[in-house]
Amino acid sequence: MDMPVIKTLAFEWMGNKRSHDFKEKGNKYYHGERVAALALTLRRHILPDDGTHDDIMTVAAWFHDIMNGADDHAGEGAAKTRGILSPYCSDEELDGICEMIRVHDDRCSAQETLSATAGELSTYIKIHQDADHLDHFGTFDIWMNFIYSVAHEQTINDARDWLVNVRPAEIERYRRELNFALSRKIYDEKMEFLAYFTERFAVEGSGGIWNEAQICEAVT
Repeated sequence: MDMPVIKTLAFEWMGNKRSHDFKEKGNKYYHGERVAALALTLRRHILPDDGTHDDIMTVAAWFHDIMNGADDHAGEGAAKTRGILSPYCSDEELDGICEMIRVHDDRCSAQETLSATAGELSTYIKIHQDADHLDHFGTFDIWMNFIYSVAHEQTINDARDWLVNVRPAEIERYRRELNFALSRKIYDEKMEFLAYFTERFAVEGSGGIWNEAQICEAVT
């Protein structure tokens, strides 16, 4: 595959679009870039001696949300991607890319199977799924919350309340959807960071001083 050409195609289709009016231009294109990088990093740790599917995972990551907003964005995205890339990929490559896109939301976990096909997914597909999932947490939580709040005329108190009360209630549910122990470890670290940020944001967002006692003691 000619990866630079295919990446240019991804930008042409997504680089100037927004999945929602309040999000940044090209948000799904840049999400795809990050997912591709995350997928290759996970693969190097989970399958350290097998880079045979790196290009497949990369291209699937670039295009997996091309039909974001459609009723079946994964299935429609796979079909759309096949049409776009058919002149640039072999049939075998297209099958691998499009299957990865088609099932990227068919998530499973160690605790439960979320779909009939999830237990049959390849390791490469599961790596792609985890990379996609992980990109939505940690610093991304903060970025999304803030741009949503500004666009919807929310106050700093509204943003703080979402981080303090809403996001923590969802953490374990999303964690169960990850496939690998490594992914869950990365997720846990992201949540630890978010908890620290949220605690500090709650204090400073209410006019408080973070570590007030320690700071004041140091200068007295």
